[in-house]
Amino acid sequence: MVRHLAAANRDVESMKIKTSSIEALASAWAQIAGEVTFPLSYEGTASAEAHRASEAIQARIRDHIVATNDMRLFGLLHLLGQASLGMEKTLWPEDYERITRDIEEALRKADNPNSKSYSHEEVMQAMQERIARARDKLC
Repeated sequence: MVRHLAAANRDVESMKIKTSSIEALASAWAQIAGEVTFPLSYEGTASAEAHRASEAIQARIRDHIVATNDMRLFGLLHLLGQASLGMEKTLWPEDYERITRDIEEALRKADNPNSKSYSHEEVMQAMQERIARARDKLC
């Protein structure tokens, strides 16, 4: 009987901890959603507002991970990224299809055994040259 009561007490304590964690998550989500003006009426239907807010939340999470090396939010970042991608497919199907075709073409070219490979240094030098040319055109 004492064991059953002890087990029941542990179960109740465990439920309190889980509930408090969920409550903390709900409170944090409400605060973050408010800061990025995530639509209060969001029920899973893709919208440009929800997509923009999701992207803003992802950027904040990425910034946090980079600044702190705290990977606890990486799973959430991945989930939000998948949700955002789903919204993009729904909201802008033509753009999504075009980008998909462009990526597939780039991968085919990269897999071609005759394609030229560039070192990181070569790519960075080429980018710096392009940036310099763009700045020169602005002046």
